[in-house]
Amino acid sequence: MPKQSKIILAPLHGYTEAAFRNALAECFSGYDEAIAPFIALSPAERINPARLHDVVPVNNIRLPIIPQILGNDAPLFISMAKALADLGYTQINWNMGCPKKSIAAKKRGSGLLPHPDFIDNILAEVVPNIPQQLSVKLRLGRNHPDEIYPIIKILNRYPLASVTVHPRIGIQLYDVKADVDRFATVLPLLKHPVFYNGDIFNISDYQRITTRFPSIAGCMIGRGVLANPFLAEMLSGQILPSSTEQQTHFIYFISVLMDELKKESRSSHFLFSRMKDYWGFFAYLFNDTESVYKEMVRITDENEFFSRQETVLHEGIWNDLTSVDIAFTGTKADKKELDG
Repeated sequence: MPKQSKIILAPLHGYTEAAFRNALAECFSGYDEAIAPFIALSPAERINPARLHDVVPVNNIRLPIIPQILGNDAPLFISMAKALADLGYTQINWNMGCPKKSIAAKKRGSGLLPHPDFIDNILAEVVPNIPQQLSVKLRLGRNHPDEIYPIIKILNRYPLASVTVHPRIGIQLYDVKADVDRFATVLPLLKHPVFYNGDIFNISDYQRITTRFPSIAGCMIGRGVLANPFLAEMLSGQILPSSTEQQTHFIYFISVLMDELKKESRSSHFLFSRMKDYWGFFAYLFNDTESVYKEMVRITDENEFFSRQETVLHEGIWNDLTSVDIAFTGTKADKKELDG
């Protein structure tokens, strides 16, 4: 099945930072670019270079990225945009979809969506004063899906690079299925290139979206990639190797990912914590998903965890991806208000 549209890695804080992006791009093909997890605006006379660490070009040579900004202060937004332009970025993304309560309460992320005039004022100041293109990623609303319609009229007045729509509302987090029927009402109203984001976990999900909406510019996928890093190759029509070779390649991916994470921090606890979170998704690649998931995420001792990881990787019963459609049913991470 040939790929019909662009595939972009979605931003998820704590998961899709440079370490994961680099490992993914080294081990798998089919991903066109990634939106980096958001950089939150904060009042300061100078931007701390450490806050830009994840998007420094030298750390991102394997997969093209677009930095994402979270915030609602136009002057700070403009300053950050200029700092990112100095790094060579010709496009930035504005996060208007993060569902996390603490973020939304400050009128950031999905908390912006009940306030269309506020959004308009920010865009009016930001768009003419930044040196690169702006794209946006948003949900249908914070509290009600109708919140998106007045925002669409505002977005259409600005020369945006693209609009990514995640068809849930903020307060739903990931508790309900993405509202594809509501997306169908939104798509024809937008004048910009539109990307779809939400609940693409396998070929069937992808075909359902791209067949129904052939005009979309592409799909942005987050949790589906974490649950199956092979996904973009599958969507691109590549023939996967045998089940044994898939498992061997995944073992190699884990080694690359761990090496990349070690570059981020020398702390063994950092590596343990990150890998433990990833296994909430990686468990879907194994036949006894629930057992693997519970076992890996409940281990509290670092040595025991990495020992058990080796056992699962080499002895666990692999789901042959050529014959099994991963049916993602969620992880505890979904309840942690994933920032994306």
